[in-house]
Amino acid sequence: MPDIITIGSATQDVYVFSKQFHVHDDPRRGSGRAEFFAFGTKIELDDIFFEIGGGATNSAFTFHRQGLPVGCIAKVGQDGAGQEVRRILRDCKIKDYLIYDQKQRTGRSVIFLGTLGERTILVYRGAAQSIKPKEIKPARLKAAQWLYVTSLGGNMSVLKKIISIKKSSHTSIFLNPGQLEIRQGKKILNSLLKDVDILLLNRDEAAAVTGRAYSNIKGMLLELSALGPGVVLITDGQRGSYLAVDKTFLHVIIKSVKCVDTTGAGDAYGSAFLSGWLRYRGDLHKSLTLASNNAESVVQKIGAKHGLLARGSRLNSSRVNIKRI
Repeated sequence: MPDIITIGSATQDVYVFSKQFHVHDDPRRGSGRAEFFAFGTKIELDDIFFEIGGGATNSAFTFHRQGLPVGCIAKVGQDGAGQEVRRILRDCKIKDYLIYDQKQRTGRSVIFLGTLGERTILVYRGAAQSIKPKEIKPARLKAAQWLYVTSLGGNMSVLKKIISIKKSSHTSIFLNPGQLEIRQGKKILNSLLKDVDILLLNRDEAAAVTGRAYSNIKGMLLELSALGPGVVLITDGQRGSYLAVDKTFLHVIIKSVKCVDTTGAGDAYGSAFLSGWLRYRGDLHKSLTLASNNAESVVQKIGAKHGLLARGSRLNSSRVNIKRI
């Protein structure tokens, strides 16, 4: 049986590139940057690239590359994209626990990439968000050491089922919820965090979950820790990441790199942190360094999987500076 089971989405991702994509400064947008497409126009593409994506498959690939036995639970359609997900998982010796939907198609994303790594994603969630609690098999989950839970498309009943299974077993939970889980509201999500062992959010998500000011990163860490997770991680793009465990608060400062594509950076960070946590027996500095190295490598290549580090890759501690806050 796998040591780790990832649970979440499996999709087919389509990356499109064009010199006609022009990103402009726009203070009205959250990112400060925007691309506009006029209806009625035709845009010539310079290239198109296909791969499988989704949080469950992205994180499973890191565990596989790090030499950890891993299985993947996700829901796909009875279509060519679903069969491609299955084929790639099996080719990589990732245990296939896919669930097949008889009505909905496999989830898909169309990703527009700018020349500086900016991206806009059109998402069709399809079968990925239709997992039912009864399709989650308790015996399978109880046999794993860790459950690595990514976005479930806002399906809180499935998350509650996973947590209830954890309570009656020796399994631990790493939770990296998506926007649709966070939109369920603080009260619903926060009530579940007491049974989570490691929690990963990005800074925007952490501010939304806690209601703290965006600038108050330590306040976010304190509040999230008080909700129950033994380890809290907050990623912050090129500004690095933050960690809280017990009463230790750390800021991981990283050196800047040229980003080609930030898709999957959070998945690469979280799954590499857990890989390091297991391999280095809770050594925070080594786990954070592996997480940062893995995410840094991923954003320098197109796609969420091509830059993932393999087991045996040397930790590059010169790329990170870990300080107490």
